Amino acid sequence: MKIFLFTLTSLFLLMGCSESDPLQKETVSAEIQSPGIRWFDGTVDEAFASARQADKPLFLYWGAVWCPPCQEIKHTVFESRRFIHQTASFVPVYLDGDTATAQQLGEKFGVKGYPTMIVFNSSGTEITRIPGGIDVSVYNDILALSQEAISPTSDLVLRTINAPDTVNEKELKQLAFYSWGQDNRALPKNYSPDIFLRMSELSDDAISSARLYMQYLHEVVAAANGGEHLNEAGKETITPIAGAYSKVASILKSDMLALACWDSLAYSSVDLLPYLASGENQAELIALWQSRMLDLSKQESLSTAEQLAGLIPMLEFYFLDDESLELDAVNRSVVLTATQSADAATENSFARQSVVNQINHILQTAHLVKEAEQLLLRELDRSKSPFYFMSSLAALAEKQDKFEESIGWYKKAYDNSVGAATRFQWGANYIAAVIRLQPEREEHIVLTSSALLEELEGSSEAFAGRNFRVLRRLNQNLDDWAAEKPVPTLAKFRDIISNRCQQQLAGSSEAENCAALI
Repeated sequence: MKIFLFTLTSLFLLMGCSESDPLQKETVSAEIQSPGIRWFDGTVDEAFASARQADKPLFLYWGAVWCPPCQEIKHTVFESRRFIHQTASFVPVYLDGDTATAQQLGEKFGVKGYPTMIVFNSSGTEITRIPGGIDVSVYNDILALSQEAISPTSDLVLRTINAPDTVNEKELKQLAFYSWGQDNRALPKNYSPDIFLRMSELSDDAISSARLYMQYLHEVVAAANGGEHLNEAGKETITPIAGAYSKVASILKSDMLALACWDSLAYSSVDLLPYLASGENQAELIALWQSRMLDLSKQESLSTAEQLAGLIPMLEFYFLDDESLELDAVNRSVVLTATQSADAATENSFARQSVVNQINHILQTAHLVKEAEQLLLRELDRSKSPFYFMSSLAALAEKQDKFEESIGWYKKAYDNSVGAATRFQWGANYIAAVIRLQPEREEHIVLTSSALLEELEGSSEAFAGRNFRVLRRLNQNLDDWAAEKPVPTLAKFRDIISNRCQQQLAGSSEAENCAALI
């Protein structure tokens, strides 16, 4: 079984600058992502200065145009009248990951992925991070709560350990709706998953307690060593957690609690299951899980993409014991009816980025590969970021061992990608695909890798934020490839990295990243 570390969004990083920092000249994107939210128009430093002067908290959103979860947030949460009204009490800052030096800002803020939403108090101290994948209406409550919050999440965690009696229900709710999947720096080093169980038991609020308990389960799964649960036959021998079956069953049986924990229940069913029940209890829990998620998927409070997510447990459990099965007629009809309805109902090209991505995931999970391919091909002419779906077509072709076709789509995706950080990521994906599928193309691999690095303007951008993680992965791919057969021309790529490393400011995070890479 795969071990799934619970993250929602696919995912990147940010933080403030001093007056002497060259990043202060970076201007926040003035593009209006929502007609209602009045995003701050100025530098990131100016935004924090404005927050201090006005004694307002700062709401920071970091995303990308191509990112499906980002479009989900922008076309649901950011169009909520109440949310728009509440942002007037904040200094709202929008920053696109392709903005010049945005990755260095991401390095400073510790952002892991798109989208990331962080709330700072007026003095610039981080208070909390808001997750994705939750009921749209909940965002309004969480933003209001963060405005009242005076304690950073890291402080609250320590108090739950050392002085639990001092933690109130509002603070426990802040912990319950923190974006743990994107950031665990608020937790002590070498923490135990039991810390979330303790939080859950502290709360008298049913929703906060349920979400904290689900996070406890995610932490248990994430902490598990894949080998220690295997018997001699290679079968998994996980012992269910005492009381977990009844706890999760009670969450599923409650509309309120199931919707509050929708992110966990929709996307982590197979990973959590063996820790919850076995034998007959497991079969009963699966049936309950499938039926409840399908019933609740009709809730209007859920966005179109999240309504579709209600199909995921049904499909994952259907193929749990035999991936070679074909979907039966009844379930096939359920899937096609839901996905076709969502497709037809979503006309906005930006909103479709999220919905079509979800439909593609649903169709592939249902083993409806032909339908998924047809969907993606149709979307190329409608999408504002078609290169994203070209990558999906490439991955789909690769799964079917259509390697020439796959390489073609990876190349088209790279050629059509837009934005410095985006092109760097898509280019690295293309090179990785060539290494996997056409490793004999030595000169092309080396020349493309070198050109990709040279295309990224600014000597520091390659060693910051998401760019550095992409570069580190690319470097590892090249190392593994060259280990099979020495490639003398790879020296050019190494020289570019070495020369740029020498340009980094001593002691900077970019210099440290560079040293780790070399």
